[in-house]
Amino acid sequence: MLKTLRSRLTAMATGITLTVTLLVCISLYWGIRHSLYQEVDAFLAGEVMEFQAILSHVDGDLQDAQRRIRAELGSRQRGDLAFRLLTEQGRVLLTSDAEHTLPDQWSVPADHSSGLIIRTEYSRARREPMRTCSQWITNTDGTNCIAQVTYRLDQVHASLKRFLNTCIVALAAAAVLATIGGRILAFRSLRLVNAMTTSARRISVEDLTERLERSHTNDELDELAATFNDMLARLAKQVDQLRQFTADAAHELRTPLAALRGAAEVVLSSNNSPDEMRAVLADSIDEYDRLARIANSLLLLARADAGQEFIRRAPLPLHTALRDVIDLFTPVAEEQGLSLLLSQCDTAWVDGDDDHLRQTISNLLDNAIKSTPTGGTIRASLAIADDAINLTVSDTGIGIAPHHLPRIFDRFYRVDRARSRETGGAGLGLSICKTIVEAHGGSIRLSSEPDSGTSVSLKIPAIHPPNDIP
Repeated sequence: MLKTLRSRLTAMATGITLTVTLLVCISLYWGIRHSLYQEVDAFLAGEVMEFQAILSHVDGDLQDAQRRIRAELGSRQRGDLAFRLLTEQGRVLLTSDAEHTLPDQWSVPADHSSGLIIRTEYSRARREPMRTCSQWITNTDGTNCIAQVTYRLDQVHASLKRFLNTCIVALAAAAVLATIGGRILAFRSLRLVNAMTTSARRISVEDLTERLERSHTNDELDELAATFNDMLARLAKQVDQLRQFTADAAHELRTPLAALRGAAEVVLSSNNSPDEMRAVLADSIDEYDRLARIANSLLLLARADAGQEFIRRAPLPLHTALRDVIDLFTPVAEEQGLSLLLSQCDTAWVDGDDDHLRQTISNLLDNAIKSTPTGGTIRASLAIADDAINLTVSDTGIGIAPHHLPRIFDRFYRVDRARSRETGGAGLGLSICKTIVEAHGGSIRLSSEPDSGTSVSLKIPAIHPPNDIP
């Protein structure tokens, strides 16, 4: 019965309500009982004083005192009050009970100096307990006696019993009302959960536009729905990116495969000379290289997405790597009429992967050379400040339009698709640069203006040179 959250909430509400009601009833019961007993005790104390006053007025005539007491108590219809006068040994000298229905012996206080002694007495003659008030007094003949007054507690217990019956009815009513109220409260509280469950069942990979219903009450369930909606938005974005990535990858792989197939068909369909065959094979090798580059790039990105470590860290001088790559690209830049300058190169060490960092610098220089017209300038700089390395590659090329900048690091995204295919680009260069830099705990930023050039800045944590380096 308690398998569902609704049933558990109902049971919890009922249990809490019954517990609170029971505690209130117990507290009231003992409070009423204490109050009733206090009233009885105060009444008995007054009756003892009145009993002593009667004894003092009869001047030792106990028979006269007994007649007066019986006459006075005869007007009480219930017969719940009784008087006794006992000797020091407990023998009855005077009693208001003419029919001797009271027990033969009440308890006798042992201490003569004690004041009023009030206690509850039980006897076989009566089913109801009696409240007894006793006090030592000195009789007119100088003997010590015990004046006792007793009150039957049947009315007190009847009142307490009626209160207990009322408490039982209250507990039963509280149980019913708590169950109904808890059920309604659980239904209202879980209504949003049911709506969220219904919406969640409609969500699938094919349709991630569905969102969970919100109550806009800013409570925990509303916050949960908002969190799930944010998660769904991120999943939808990731799925869209995955679909686009898959489509772009298939497209990029299809182009060199089609070229290879066409070359093979040409060779097989005609009688070619050895030189022609050699030319076809040379073109095929270029396409194979392109396929290998795309496959390696996809493998690197896939490992990064899976959270796998794809870099091999070791202390390395980044300034040396930068100078080596600059020396490698200088002839290429000069061949296209460009100036490749290293404006600043501080000594900087980094805990990273030499091959991947060189690949990052090469991608940036390669992009700068391809986007800069003849006569332009490409500048590289490496500066260190606040334990961070800032490596910048800027050019005076054609720049990038503002609407391309938000997606410039997306995979397979190319600003000029036709030009990229001519140069063999697949639109993965900047994505790989970003992945490598972030794997080293750094960040990459690109700024550009059309016809003014582009600047790419890397920021990577620096380390102190190893001790064995002079």
